[in-house]
Parts: sequence; structure tokens; C-alpha cells
Amino acid sequence: MNNERYRNNPLLSNEGHFMSTLYASGRSEEPFHKRLHEICFTTNLEYDNLLLPYDIEALIAHGEMLGECGLISPSDSQTIVSTLHDMLADAHAGILAMSAEWEDCHSLIEAELIERCGDAGKRLYMGRSRNDQVVSALRLYGRTKITSIVSQLKELMNALLAFSKKYEMIPMPGYTHTQRAMPSSVGMWASSFLEVLLNQKATIDAAYALNDVNVFGSAAGFGTAFALDREAVTKKLRVGRTQINALSCQLSRGQVECQTLQAFWGVMFVLNRFAHDMVWMTSREFDFLDVGQCCTTGSSIMPNKRNLDPAEIIRARYHVFTGYLSQAQSVISNLFSGYNSDYQESKPVFLEGLDLVSDSIEAMTIVINHTGVKEEQLRAAFSPEIFSTDTANRAVLEGMTFRDAYREIKANLGSVAAEDPEENIRNKTHLGAPGNLRLDLLEKRLTEWS
Repeated sequence: MNNERYRNNPLLSNEGHFMSTLYASGRSEEPFHKRLHEICFTTNLEYDNLLLPYDIEALIAHGEMLGECGLISPSDSQTIVSTLHDMLADAHAGILAMSAEWEDCHSLIEAELIERCGDAGKRLYMGRSRNDQVVSALRLYGRTKITSIVSQLKELMNALLAFSKKYEMIPMPGYTHTQRAMPSSVGMWASSFLEVLLNQKATIDAAYALNDVNVFGSAAGFGTAFALDREAVTKKLRVGRTQINALSCQLSRGQVECQTLQAFWGVMFVLNRFAHDMVWMTSREFDFLDVGQCCTTGSSIMPNKRNLDPAEIIRARYHVFTGYLSQAQSVISNLFSGYNSDYQESKPVFLEGLDLVSDSIEAMTIVINHTGVKEEQLRAAFSPEIFSTDTANRAVLEGMTFRDAYREIKANLGSVAAEDPEENIRNKTHLGAPGNLRLDLLEKRLTEWS
């Protein structure tokens, strides 16, 4: 943006930056130290551009409410709201965007509003603070982002479901301690990840509810002398409830971000474990799965290599994500109950953490949709000893105690006969066994996830 446009704007500092002496200089007439401003207050433009439209949406509701309550004139309210709608459209189009001279999206919005509608724009800021403004934007963004991630997660789970159905009865060795253990199936392996992802619904729904609140009108955290109608703003924002205690609105900042990230920890954990299996099962040492070349990379020196880099990166990003979560949890502890600038450090990890979850889910969905199985190699991995537990179980059905059967088979592993692995898994029919996965029940849960 051209500073000349804002030459007479009250938010423009003497040095031409929109850090605003109104905010940064406090009670002193001395300008805030330029280098300190660069170190402490220079924002990542991308972060504030993400929050910009949500900030404007909250201000639109606030401007309408001020007019309805008679705190500003109907004409001023109409001018403000109309201008904010234009600014919202410009923000979505990328016309109104952050640049280096702005301290944050709040100062950009305020300066632009005043520039467009004059003194009427100055009246919008009664009964609000940047404290409740940023929390409002974060909550609205969080709610939208959770909805978007859930949509992606459903695509991933549908891909896992389709994969499980397609290869439901294809035998696959089951592993414990990274060693062959008992007969399993591709369907059992894939649908195990699907079910654990379905189990994340409760925590994700709880995170959505925490973000689906209105904190606007709490101002700096202590309320205001203006007779604001906070419930009206809640209805205008179409959120679930109003956070009542003004101080609690600030006290929950950072905490809600942590709990939102925590809700997706389970998703990232499942992706980590699935990615790890994929790396091993596509290796020459296992060679159970075949992934399309569009998902693999080569080597700069070894012509023979086909590397499943996306799975390796997703596996690593789980640890990056836990770092974000740990940082978010750490920076908000040991603070006095009101607003503290420490909260600023929780914003980037919250935004980056959710983006990482979104990208990881999308990447894994692509990989699954380009993955097949190598049935011949899977069957070849069924060496006779993998049937030893089933051999012992048959002896139990013939009258032996399990412990005696176990000891006899263990002492004579070389005598265990090979079996048809598909027949073996089909004969295991209790609920959840390879022969009775009840994928229809998992599909029903997925369909009912709203």
C-alpha cells in the first residue's frame, strides 16, 4: 500500500509505519524503539492475511449491533457496515492485504475503514479492543478450518474404506515386535487405521464447540461501560454461544488453540503409524504394496531407487506437529490471568499446525488412492510357523488345555504345517476377526459423521 494514501490517518506514525503510536507508545510521548518494533511486533504477513476476513466479519456484526443499540447513529452504522462488506470482498479478492508497514491486520482494517468512510469509521471502535478482536478472528478461523479439515478427513477415511473393501480377504501376515505373528488380511490392516480415525470424532467435535463461541464485546477482558448486546453479535456471527465472563475470553486465549491442536494429535498419530507401515511394506524387504510412480521419487545417483518420500515426510511431520503443540502449551503457562503479549507466540504455531494437519491428510489420501497390493508376495510371506497359534488352538478344541498345546507346538515348530492363508482368515468369524471385519458398521459410522 502507498503511505501517501494514509497521510492524514491518525494511525500513521511519524516514521510512516502503521505500528501506530496510538498503540505502541503507551503513555509516553517518546516513539517506540524502531528495532524493538521490528523484533517484537513485525508479524508474518501470511498469518494476518489468513485472519483478515474473519476480523472483518466480526466487525460487521459489531457495527450492526452498535447501530441497533443506539450507540451510534443508524446512518453511521449503515456506512460502516457497507464499507466493511466492501473491504471483506476486497480481502477475499486479495485487493486488501497485509504489507510490511502494517503492525497487524487490525491496524490495517482500522486505517482502511477510516480512509474510506471518515469519522464514521472511528466510531466503530467503541466497546472493543484488539484483545477481543484477535480472539474473535482466531475462533472464527478455527471453526472454519476444523470444518475444512473434517471434510478432508472424510475423504481420507472413504479412501481407506474403499481400499479395505477391495482387498478385504487378501491375506497379509500380521506383525508384533516387527516380526511375523499370525495370519491377518489387507482389509484388517487398512480398516484398523480407519476405525481409529473414526474414534477421533469426539475430540474434534469438542474442539469445534470450543471455537464456536463469541468473545466479541469482552474488550480488553474487563467489559465496557457501553451497553453492548453481545447476544445479538452471537446471532449475527451464527456461532453456538456467547462466552460470558469477559476475563475468561482472554484467559482462554491460547488454551483453545492448544485444545484444537490436541484434537488433531490423534489424526497425526494415525497418519504417522500408517505412513511408517507404508514405508516398510513398499520396501524390497517386504514388497507387499505397490504405489504408483506419481507418488515416488528417484535418486540423484542410484538409478534403481523408488522412494516413497510422501510417507516418510508425513511420518516426520507428526513430530513437527507435536513440536507445535508443545510450543503452544508452553508459551501460555505461568501468565497472569489477563492479556499478555506472550499470547502472540501461540498464533503462528496454531495456524501452521492446522495447515500441517490439512496438508498431511490430503497427501496421504493421494497416496492411498494410488496404492495396490502384491498378492503373490503377500502369500509367499506365509511361512508355516505363522500358523502355529492356530495349530495350538485346534488342539485346544480337541481337548487339550491351551497351555499344554502351546508348549507342545513351541517344542515342535518344525512340524507345523502350512495352510491356505485365505481359508485360514475366512474361518475366523467372530466380530472384528479377519473373516468378519464388519466394514459395513465402519461405513455407517463414517456416513453418520456430520
